[in-house]
Amino acid sequence: MVGLLVGVVAVAALSAPLVVGITRIVEHPALDAVQQGVIDGLTAAGYVEGTDVEYIKASAQGDMTLATTIAQDFQARGVNLVVAIATPTAKAAVQVLDGTDIPVVYSAITNPLGEGLIVSAEDPSLNGNVTGVSDMIDVESDLQMLKALGPEIQRIGLIYNPGEANAEYLKDQTVAAAPGVGVEIVLATASVSSEVQMAAQSLVGRVDAFFVTTDNTVVSALDAVVSVAEDAGIPFLVADPTSLRFGPVIAAGFDYYALGRATSSICAQILGGASASEINPVLYSDVEPEEVWMNLDAAAKIGLVLSSDLVSLAKGVYYYDTQWERVP
Repeated sequence: MVGLLVGVVAVAALSAPLVVGITRIVEHPALDAVQQGVIDGLTAAGYVEGTDVEYIKASAQGDMTLATTIAQDFQARGVNLVVAIATPTAKAAVQVLDGTDIPVVYSAITNPLGEGLIVSAEDPSLNGNVTGVSDMIDVESDLQMLKALGPEIQRIGLIYNPGEANAEYLKDQTVAAAPGVGVEIVLATASVSSEVQMAAQSLVGRVDAFFVTTDNTVVSALDAVVSVAEDAGIPFLVADPTSLRFGPVIAAGFDYYALGRATSSICAQILGGASASEINPVLYSDVEPEEVWMNLDAAAKIGLVLSSDLVSLAKGVYYYDTQWERVP
């Protein structure tokens, strides 16, 4: 009888669900879409929640100290895998879990090599237990899109959080690209989401358009930028298509749900027994091109008419508040 009980316990232990910790720096549409894409992708791969896998989902609410605490909690719980969404949470997870046997799969990371998350993009064996998917955007094409709104677009206001490594990197890339596009960049900083509206207001009268990159602090308070832009009649572009319906005129970037699904493919390999050191990090722009979406309703609110040539570049347009029309 004792032997039978031991056997039953052993089988139960073997069949216990795998545990995946998912950590985000904040909650906003793009990062939420990544998380859902990861979960749906693993479900499609056969990992049924509650049976094959359990998820511990956490948000650091923009607090790096909390991001570190979340990673430490994942370690204490002995999770099988950590999915770290956005640069700050990925850095916290990699630092905490360095030297452990818990793999980290990052997602929606701008510059994983520059931030020291990985050592090599070509040889995964050098990266230890870390791999993932980068969402580095083409800031030059975004500036060109803004410039195409009209000859009056000469000065572009960039709102960013200098304490967010990915935002600082994209700021540098934007400033470097501006002369080639023929525009000037005017900077305004917001260290926390509550400062975003004031930063946007500081640019009114000084710029002809706003530009918001994949800056998690600013995107999490995008409604504040929308409010200022509408009141001042300033068009703006955000590098996040999931945020288009909230009021920017143009969104250029990636389908973050699809990016999450791409991340889930890596997760499934690791949960299936592969090592992160065997899986090449992915630059998502090598997999899928950036998409352009346009909000004609937002343009109408500020009296902006988008040319047919510009609209033809869009994968789809948003209009009259609730309707979507895909462009063939």
